[in-house]
Amino acid sequence: MRQYEDNELSVIAEIARMYYVEGLSQLEIAHLLFFSKAKVSRALRIAREQKIVEFQINYPLKQSTLLEVELKRKFDLVDAVVVTDLYDNENAEVSIKRIGEIGASYLDRVLKDGDRVGLSWGHTMHILVSQMKPKQSKRIQVVQLVGNSTETYATERDTPTLVQEMAKIYGGSYALLYAPMYIENDIVRKELMKERIIQSTLEKGRSVNYIVTGIADVYSHERVVTWMGFLSEHKKQELIRKGAVGYMCGYFFDKDGCKLNDRINDRIVGIQFDEILRVPNVIAVAGGIDKTNAIYAAIKGKLINCLITDSRIAEKLLSMADVGR
Repeated sequence: MRQYEDNELSVIAEIARMYYVEGLSQLEIAHLLFFSKAKVSRALRIAREQKIVEFQINYPLKQSTLLEVELKRKFDLVDAVVVTDLYDNENAEVSIKRIGEIGASYLDRVLKDGDRVGLSWGHTMHILVSQMKPKQSKRIQVVQLVGNSTETYATERDTPTLVQEMAKIYGGSYALLYAPMYIENDIVRKELMKERIIQSTLEKGRSVNYIVTGIADVYSHERVVTWMGFLSEHKKQELIRKGAVGYMCGYFFDKDGCKLNDRINDRIVGIQFDEILRVPNVIAVAGGIDKTNAIYAAIKGKLINCLITDSRIAEKLLSMADVGR
């Protein structure tokens, strides 16, 4: 892509301002600046390519109070937030964007000064953090719950980036876990976890007020991206044969929400599975693609007590409860 000089970008920015802010037509701008209309059109295209102009579409979000009440009643949840899936939308990205936006708004309502928040990772968490626009700064601390994925994983979605970004948005502080998510050699893992800086973050993780996490379905056609570099397809199929339906905060669990009996769950560097169960508020933000079975299992195992999802998944969860699955 061509590199533009500062003076060229200044002219392009002025054309974009006249078009998008003042509402002038391309022909009017061309007459005012003594340019051809084609040159104005090209400048507007460059403005978008160079991100001089960026667009954000605010979808008309609607919540389904009825579904929220039913989810809380049937599953004994502390809270539930359900985004109505408008127009029978089939685009998973649109649904995830809506869930992330309403999840960010929910967190802004419930978080207060002094809260400590444990954050998981993944695509939905990336969308959630990108939608955060708090009304005021809050002295929260954001804690990395599990170690890092491999270097091949997208950096904008990895845990340290998300943790630091959320803390920055709120004007709070953060604690990072300087370790990989998974270490095959258990002796090495245990020795690493004795390091003072790692112990300090793990201790903070055990005392969080909130965990905010996504939920993954192992049957999804999507790649198990948060385990990239650690989990082979062969190993994934082995976990499925053992009964894995999903994973959360790195831990694979079965249809009852119980920790899967496999050594992979015992090689994770981070908050322990049973410690998650002791956190007062575990908020799952999950939807878009069909994660119903994994979410249902997480609810059944009391891994979460607050769910933020879309109406299609909410309806499926209630149907599963009705048939006693």
